[in-house]
Amino acid sequence: MSAVPNMDYNDFLNNYSPDRGSNDTEANKPQRPTAPKRPKRHLRGWVKVALAVIALGVVAVIIAVSVSNCGQPNNAQNGTQSVASNTGEHIPTVTKPQFAEVKDTTVTLGGQIDSKYAVLIDVSNNAVLAQKNADEIIYPASLTKIMTLLVAAENIKDLNATFTMTSAIIDPLYRENAAMAGFMPNEPCNIRDMFYGSMLESGAEATVGLAIYVSGSEEKFVELMNSKARALGLTKTHFTNTTGLHNKQHYTTCNEFAVIVATAMKNDFVKTLLTTERYKVAKNSYHDELNFHSTCMSRMYGTEPEVATILGGKTGFTSNSGNCLATVGITDDGRDIVCVTAAAEGTYKPIYDAIELYKTYTHPAK
Repeated sequence: MSAVPNMDYNDFLNNYSPDRGSNDTEANKPQRPTAPKRPKRHLRGWVKVALAVIALGVVAVIIAVSVSNCGQPNNAQNGTQSVASNTGEHIPTVTKPQFAEVKDTTVTLGGQIDSKYAVLIDVSNNAVLAQKNADEIIYPASLTKIMTLLVAAENIKDLNATFTMTSAIIDPLYRENAAMAGFMPNEPCNIRDMFYGSMLESGAEATVGLAIYVSGSEEKFVELMNSKARALGLTKTHFTNTTGLHNKQHYTTCNEFAVIVATAMKNDFVKTLLTTERYKVAKNSYHDELNFHSTCMSRMYGTEPEVATILGGKTGFTSNSGNCLATVGITDDGRDIVCVTAAAEGTYKPIYDAIELYKTYTHPAK
């Protein structure tokens, strides 16, 4: 992209109209309920003797199991962890994801960026280049749509099929003040157009429409999203919707979401969505021509650092999440980069942060 003459970042900040977001307030990490204590009961002597015999048997079994497991690694050592679903159903132990490795050269960030949470990963070398509170819980807002579109792309075979948009989808999203792509009630929407409307314009009606097309309801589709998260080994990620509208149980971390972005980049179609700047939907009897422009790339004007190129990405905002950004890029020596930031104060701050991270930290000191 060509640079805009006589313009700096302050000009962008002064002319910026904020993204729309949720009005929800309190943001607390979900707490697991504790089991109630059983009341004490008086036991007769013979019952006590029977219990003592049983206890001795249990101890013997425990000793035998311990001996048989001698020399075997425990869960913490072999990288597995048990988790429970939001319904309370026990989920089998899963292998943790292969998070990028923290190196001696990994930079722990502070005031260098405005975002409160961040991670910059060299995907090619599986290395964390820089991080800031990268394992703490964040609300991903519309970054969620990257996961939604990845799951949808894995389950939709015909991108030329159509889906009829409905008022039942659109009206609640308007009431939530969600971003919209511009599809109208009763419109037979092209599936491919809905993918681009979801990614570039962050169109919530297109996102929910894709979910219903795949699963029959958004709730059923969210189950696929959480199954995908578990398959990736993510233990601090949980989704309650496809759009990123705020919910206290809709959360992730920068590190875990970077795994989602890196996975999305392995899907050719989702990679194209992430790295496309503009897309048009033809005029029809429901609306004029729709001109989609990437919410990420529309905030950049040729100021990308010379040592790397930001290829594309996805923005997100609610009043609870702050301003979030997930970007993908490539260094001048051909290394793939993923960057995720969250909880920045202003809309253009994530862009400044991404540029700073790519410029300063993609080439660690030897």
